[in-house]
Amino acid sequence: MQRCGPFPLVSVIVPNYNHAAFLGERLRSILNQTFQNYELIILDDASPDDSLTVIKEQLKDLPHQLICNATNSGEPCSQWLAGIRKATGRYIWIAESDDTCSPLFLERMVGCLEQGSVLAYCRTTSIDAAGEPITDQTFWPDALDPDRWQHSFTIQAEDLCRDFMDRGNVIANASSVVFRKPDDALLQTLGPLTAKRRCTGDWLFWTHYLMRMGGFVSFESETLSCFRCHDQSTRSIDSRRRERLRFAEYSSAIASVLQITRPWPRCRWHAVATSGGWDWILYEVLWRYRPSRTEKLWISIIHGPLRLGIYARLLQSRALRQRYWRWPTG
Repeated sequence: MQRCGPFPLVSVIVPNYNHAAFLGERLRSILNQTFQNYELIILDDASPDDSLTVIKEQLKDLPHQLICNATNSGEPCSQWLAGIRKATGRYIWIAESDDTCSPLFLERMVGCLEQGSVLAYCRTTSIDAAGEPITDQTFWPDALDPDRWQHSFTIQAEDLCRDFMDRGNVIANASSVVFRKPDDALLQTLGPLTAKRRCTGDWLFWTHYLMRMGGFVSFESETLSCFRCHDQSTRSIDSRRRERLRFAEYSSAIASVLQITRPWPRCRWHAVATSGGWDWILYEVLWRYRPSRTEKLWISIIHGPLRLGIYARLLQSRALRQRYWRWPTG
C-alpha cells in the first residue's frame, strides 16, 4: 500500500470474528487493489479460530494496525465505530472479513467520492463458502425496484432514504460501500442507535448517516463486490428465540427509519405497507419463524408501525391474506 502525503486517503477497516477460512482471500482482495493510497485497520472480536495466525502470516511484512478484543462484543457496528475512530483517512471502507471484491473496487468508489458524493456503493453478487456464485440469489434491492439498480446513478442522500430505506436496506452489503468519514458528533449519535443490533445495525447506520450528512450517493451498476453466504453469517437461520429477536429488531429499525426520514405525516407506515414495501418481512416471518395460528392472528412477533402496516396490507390484499393463512405453521 502506498500513501500520497502524510495521511492515507482511505482507511480500510476489516472487522473479523471467526473467519479464518475466508480472511486470506479477503486480505488478498484488499492488497491487490489498483488504488493503493490506504491504511489497513483490522479488528478481531476475540475469535476462537486461527484468525490471528492468518492475519499475521498474510501481513507480516506490511504496515497495518491490529486491534484485538479480549472478549467478544457480539455487535458488528461497535467494531465499525471502533475502527472509524482509529481511522485517519478521509474515506472509510468497511471490508467485512468473509467477503471479497474486484481489484478495481476501491479505484471506482473513490472516483465517485472525489467527484463530491458522500457515499458510493456498487452492485453485489452472492457467493457460497467455496466462492462459487449462488445463482438463485439476486441483488436484493431489485426486489424493491427492478429497474433502479440496473444502471449507475447519483441521487440525493435524503431521497434515497425517503424513497427506499424505509422499505428495506437497499445498501445491501457493507463491503460494497466507501463513504466519507463522519465527525465525532455523528459517531456519538450512531453508537447508541446501532448498539446491540445484530441484524439491523447497518440499516440504521446508513440511514441516519445519510440523513445527517446530506449530499449525494453514487451507485455503480457493475458488480465489483461479493457477499459471502455461509453457516457462520449473521443472516443464517437460527433458533426461534433468535428469530423473535430478529423481527423485534426489524420492528424497531423501521420505527427509527420512519422517524428520521418522514417525521410527518405520521401515517407514512400505511403508504409503505399498502404498496407492498414490507411484504418481504411478512414472507420472512412465515418462512423463518413459522408462526402458529394464534401468532398469525395477533402478529405478535412484530411491533409498532410494522405491525400496523402488516395488518393493513393483509386487509388490503385478499390473495396475500389467503397465502398467509395457508402457509404451514411451526
